[in-house]
Amino acid sequence: MTEVTLALGANLGDRLWALRTAVEHLTAQGWRVLRASPVFETPPFGYEDQPPFLNACVTMECPTDDPQEMLKTVKEVEAKMGRMERFRNGPREIDIDILFSGSTVYHGQDLDVPHRGIPQRAFVLVPLSHIEPNWVHPETGESVMGMLEKVDTRGIFNITNLLIG
Repeated sequence: MTEVTLALGANLGDRLWALRTAVEHLTAQGWRVLRASPVFETPPFGYEDQPPFLNACVTMECPTDDPQEMLKTVKEVEAKMGRMERFRNGPREIDIDILFSGSTVYHGQDLDVPHRGIPQRAFVLVPLSHIEPNWVHPETGESVMGMLEKVDTRGIFNITNLLIG
């Protein structure tokens, strides 16, 4: 089993249901939740003419250490949940991004681990700081808390817990 940290986001439909259901689908695939952040409402990033997002992060044990197999699983979950491909940074029913897996560095055609967007994305860093505050980016040497100090967190509000019970 390999630890992997994911970012979850949704801004269409029942956003909270989407985040929770994504975790349930991963659990059904043999993944196990280790840590889950609170859920935050966040302003859109990149393309602003769309509804606000709900975002959370979760660290899970994954049954594979192969980043491409992890990606295949998260893409299957997104498809099962009705994710429609639109345009970059556009609205989405569910988005699951592989953020990192410990100090693993992987660069493939359709996947970078750690995720290249982590340092610039408050909507990732705020929830991430609740579950992995001391994680250090293996390529930049910066901690989550160090990266968080450099982004604008205005408009981000804690809504509820990701997991029930």
